[in-house]
This record gives sequence, structure tokens and C-alpha cells, in this order.
Amino acid sequence: MINDHRNLSRIQNKKLVLQQLFNNAETSRAEIARQLNLNKSTVSSIYDELNEDGFIEGVRQGESTSSGGRKPHLVRLNRNYGYVASFNIGTSYMASMFNYLNGEIIQYNRKPIEKFDILNIMQMIKEEIKKLQQVDSTQHGLLAITFSIHGIVFNKIIDSPFLALQGIDLEEYFSKEFNVPVVLENEANLSAVFEQDFGTNQETRDLITISIHRGIGVGIIAGHNLYRGYRGMAGEIGRSLMTNDLDSGSRQLVKVESLCSEDAIIRQVMNAKNLTKLTSEDLVKLYREDDQVKQILNHAAQLIAEVSYNAIVSYGPEKIYFNSTLFEDLPVMYEMVRDRLVELGIFSPIQMIKGSRMTVLTRPI
Repeated sequence: MINDHRNLSRIQNKKLVLQQLFNNAETSRAEIARQLNLNKSTVSSIYDELNEDGFIEGVRQGESTSSGGRKPHLVRLNRNYGYVASFNIGTSYMASMFNYLNGEIIQYNRKPIEKFDILNIMQMIKEEIKKLQQVDSTQHGLLAITFSIHGIVFNKIIDSPFLALQGIDLEEYFSKEFNVPVVLENEANLSAVFEQDFGTNQETRDLITISIHRGIGVGIIAGHNLYRGYRGMAGEIGRSLMTNDLDSGSRQLVKVESLCSEDAIIRQVMNAKNLTKLTSEDLVKLYREDDQVKQILNHAAQLIAEVSYNAIVSYGPEKIYFNSTLFEDLPVMYEMVRDRLVELGIFSPIQMIKGSRMTVLTRPI
């Protein structure tokens, strides 16, 4: 039992040391020990193991402190060790990003999906990976693959209302095809992990990210750990019910995401203006020039604030993040949601994630 505890403690400390290496362009053993409040001998032992495995490369000799002493040897994560591939499948597009081990972007691509069929999408993914493998010069090549899933994920995809899998196990197929670990995770959960690992300080134990894309979901970090709930169902706030007033004067219960997700908003604007296509640039322009479109988006912002309020008081986070390309394109929508939440009495800090198109494509977890 004692050995198990020690092993778990060492694994956790190793993860923390790797995190320090990832989050700093250059650092030293002493600085890592100071940041993590760990014994220097513990950090040195882990450092030596990582260095022997090729994860660390030297940078330069640092400056000694004002009190003198030995100059620190500054190091960083070895970017040339290998790379990871991440994929996010949207309604009509597939986004892919390849990163060196240190997080540096090799390439980011966003391609339209001409035929929304799982076999066609899998072929697109294979072509993207093989194309990069042909020009790769890292030491170990492809290390892992991540899929950002819009739906319920618990070791495998339990339910993805936007993607018919036809019984195909993506994890099994791609791990055999490329002989690397494959991570499947809910899109909102990946966003929360990103903020936990890279966007906030380590003292923040509880946070949520509210993702507004094709659906609406919440990623929950509780006590520094990702909380998935039973079979990955936690945070599916887009599926919660809301009353919708009909033109006939009657009312019906509908899913929240059918009223104020990014897809729902775009659909409402297209219907109102008789459009067959609507880009983000078009939407921004219409919002500024068309009162009817402004009314649609303003109403959606109020609905988003209401469902977000319910999520916030349910989970009790220390910090709240919004992850939405729509908010990035139209910051005034985010401001309306934030201001309404403040009016409703939310006092936890509220922030918008910048670069939301990439937060779920950062790296495998």
C-alpha cells in the first residue's frame, strides 16, 4: 500500500514537472522546485529521468542570484522529441492541428467537409496525418492523436447527435492504424483542461468553461480534476429544457441549444433574412446594420446568460470561462452575457477565452 502511494505521488510529481517545462520557454531545476514547492532532490530525480528519456534540452547558462552562488543551467522541453495530432469535427468543417511536444504549432488547417459521412471524415484525417509524416523530421514522430467530440464521451463516444459513427470505434481504428495512443474527449472538457493546465494559476481548484458552438456544454474542473459525471454526462447543459413561446401563443419545452447555440443563432438569422449561406463575417456585418438580426442575437445572449447562471450556481466555480467563436467575432455578445450574469449576482471572475478555435486542439490529455 505504501509503495502504491509512493508510485502515485511520483507519477503526479512527474506530470507537474512536465507541466512546468511545457509552460515555460526556459527554466531550471531550482525554479521548478520553487514553483511546485517540492524538495530539490525529488525534482532532480525526476529531471534526470526525463533528461535520460530525451524530453529535455539545454538552452543556456542563467545568471546567478544577487547573493551569488552557482549559475543555473536553463533547460526547456525538447520540441524535436515528437509531435501530436488533434482533430475537431464541426458541422461542415474539420479543423486539425499538429504540435511539437512543447506545444509549438507545426500547422493548423481548417477544411470544409464536402460529404458529412464518418468514412469520408476518417479518410480526410488519415490523409492529414500521412501528409505530415512524409515531411516529419522529429526523433520519434507521431506520439498521440486527440479527437474533440461534440457529444457524450466516456472512454468511447456514448452519444454524438451530430455525427453518425455507424458502429465505428475511432479510438480502436486510429490506434491500430498509427500505433499511437488515441484520446477521445468531449469538446467542452478539453477546453476546461486547457484552462486548468495553461490558462490559470495552479491555486485555482474549481473552474468551468462554457462552450457555445454547435451545442452548449460545460467543462468542469473540480479540485484540480476533470469531472465527467456518470458515463461522461456531466455538463450537458445544452440538453436542459427551456420554455419557448410560439407564435400561436402556446408554449413548448425545447432543448436550450435549439434556441441559443451558435448553430441555432445562425439558423435563425438565415431564416429571417432568407439566406442559404452565412459566414461569420456576414453575421458581424448584419448585426451592425440590421435591427432584426441585432434583436435575434441580443435575445440569444439573454438566453445564454440564463442557462449559464444555472450552470454556475449548480457547480460553484471559482472562475468562469466562455469558449465561443461567436463571442470572439462579436465581443458585444460576450459583454451582454457577462453584464447580465453580474446583474444576476454572479461574483466569480468571468473571462472569454481567446483563440477558442484552437483550445480544444492543444494536445492529448
